[in-house]
Amino acid sequence: GAGKNVTLSDLSGKYIGLYFSASWCPDCREYTPQLVKIYNKIHEDKNWQIIWVPEDHTEDAADKYFKEMPWIRLRWSEKATRGKSMFKLSHQQYIPAVTMIDPNFKVINRECSDLITFEPDDFPWKK
Repeated sequence: GAGKNVTLSDLSGKYIGLYFSASWCPDCREYTPQLVKIYNKIHEDKNWQIIWVPEDHTEDAADKYFKEMPWIRLRWSEKATRGKSMFKLSHQQYIPAVTMIDPNFKVINRECSDLITFEPDDFPWKK
């Protein structure tokens, strides 16, 4: 939700999806509603939390785009630091991208955006 600060301990025991996307990206705009549908259907049962890592060019664009998302987000002020590190650590090159992390904070799949939509029942999409 908007404005609530989430700590690592809040995420303890959850699967985490780092979602890299931007409002200016046509593929992201197409992918986000699909991800929302799957997330809304399974996140409670599967103990899954998505963190949106914005790749937008302006805070205003990011804020507007985030209104379409039911999960939490990286603060805009952290985009250039933490956001950039997350993108590099997960070896992303393109967006949209989803990196799955297990409850012990280990990366289990660096990029599984296609798997999520094509095989939604294969949660947590381990590689």
